[in-house]
Order: sequence, then structure tokens, then C-alpha cells
Amino acid sequence: MVYPNIPYEGLSWPITQHAGVLNKNTLDGLLNACLRCRGQKADVSVINDYLMSQNILTPNVRSDSNKIDAWRDYQQILSEFGLIYSTRLSKEINLAPVAMAYLNKRLNYEELLTLQIMRYQYPNGHKSQLSPSLKSSYGENFKFTSFTEMQSYNRILIRPAVIVWATLYNLWKSNEFTVLSLDEMQNYIIRCTNHSDMSLCVESLLAARREELTLSQLSRARRNSQDWFKILNQTPLFTLSADGDSLSFSDFSVKRSETILQVCNDLSEQSSFWVFNADDDFKRKWFDFYGDYDNSLSLIIKTD
Repeated sequence: MVYPNIPYEGLSWPITQHAGVLNKNTLDGLLNACLRCRGQKADVSVINDYLMSQNILTPNVRSDSNKIDAWRDYQQILSEFGLIYSTRLSKEINLAPVAMAYLNKRLNYEELLTLQIMRYQYPNGHKSQLSPSLKSSYGENFKFTSFTEMQSYNRILIRPAVIVWATLYNLWKSNEFTVLSLDEMQNYIIRCTNHSDMSLCVESLLAARREELTLSQLSRARRNSQDWFKILNQTPLFTLSADGDSLSFSDFSVKRSETILQVCNDLSEQSSFWVFNADDDFKRKWFDFYGDYDNSLSLIIKTD
């Protein structure tokens, strides 16, 4: 497929819907709660009691059980960003090396979050579930056993945070309005399926701003676009508008643009990506890759 065409109906960038609660206090609380059960099966009552007693999260009483279960929802934040192995994959609490590096103060909060958000890619082994509606939208030739396999088959290989930052960088260098609206994210940016699409994406975006081009909406991408805006705003690289409808370069990105550009270039190289292989252990291999940490990585954007 060639931009702006999409490989299948329902193309989007699925990500956790719990990004709105993410901050240093929440992350520290969740990781410290995990330490209480590290290497053991998660004791939900112990974890929830800790989260409540430390005022880290709201009780989040479940309607189906009428019991407090903050852990059930918010542990997804940790697995989403490779800090623990998914509890669907490992019943024991298994903290990844990158989480331990943070707990050992080898990374500060902003460095950890920026590293993992910039490294986040599609396809990955965590976002593997297929929704019935997506199967239906694909058509009668659907033949995949996971969302990961489906994306790999369609040659999707992309890091959303890198694409968004690089797009804003190109707008800035071209003296264009250095802001992305939610509509632009939904209708133009998410059409990128690999990093070679970016130049055509920027051209299309500018043509649309001049009212020379209008691409149809990607109907399933709205909610995920909103979630990505919230997540990107957690890093020092972006600034979200008060209404949540537009994203811009932060002052930090302007000051450190050349360093960040090099990181984006490195993360755009195909050799830097995790590659899906159709075997029974691909999910664990994803967490092995994404949760790994090397303090010599040039990908760490120092914030101090």
C-alpha cells in the first residue's frame, strides 16, 4: 500500500485508555505495589490495599463485583509500556529490566516515559487481540490468529511518537504552523504505516491546510488519537492544548531538537524494530525486547 491508501478498514493505533491517570506518583505507586508481589502471583488484595492506603488511585469499584479493584484496570499501564510482563502472559509479577533501572534511579521519570513512548511500535506482542468488528471489516479473506500477525502481514512497521515528533519538526523547519489538530492526527498521521510515509504525509497535511486535498476520516481512529495525544503530553517533548484537541512542540523539543532528531532517525531504522515471528512465544519475545534496558543507549533523552 502507498500513502494515503490504507491496508485494511479499521486502521488505527490502539493504546491504553488509562493514559489520563499517568503521572510520577501513579507510576511509582504501581511499581512499588508490584515489588510487594515480585516473582509471585499477584495478590490483588495486597496491591489494592497499598494503592488505596497511599492515595495513589481512586478505589475504582467494579460494577460486576462491587469490590475495589484499581489493580485490574491500571496494571495495564505497566504492561502497555513494557515495565512488567503482561499478567495474561505471566501470572507472577515480573518486572522488566527497564522498570528496575527506573526503580534503581538510573533513569528519572521523564526519561523512562520518553524512552518507552518513543520506542513503542506497531506491530507489538502486547496489542495482539482481534476484535470481532475488525475481523468483519477486513472482509471474507480474513486469515489471521492475532492483531500482531495481521499488522505484520500488512507490512506495518511504525513508531507513532517518532512519526508525530518528526512531522511537527518538519512543519517547524518549513515555517509552517507547528501544531497538529486531533482531526489531522485521525485523518492524516495515522495513515502512515511505515516511516517512509512521513514526507507524503506532511505534503498531504499541508495540501489539506491549503484546502487542496481532503482525505476521508479513519472512522475507528478518533478515540485512539485522543489517547495518543494524552500519552505524548506525558513526555517533555509535546504540549497538549487545554481542550485536548491539538498537540504542539514543547520548548524542550525546540531547545533539544537536534538531539531528539537523531533519536528519531535511529528509531526509524528498520533494524531497530522488534520483528514478529509466527510462533507460540511471540508475546514473551515482545516483552523481552521492549522491556530491555541498556544504560549506554543513545536513545535516552536526558532531561536534566
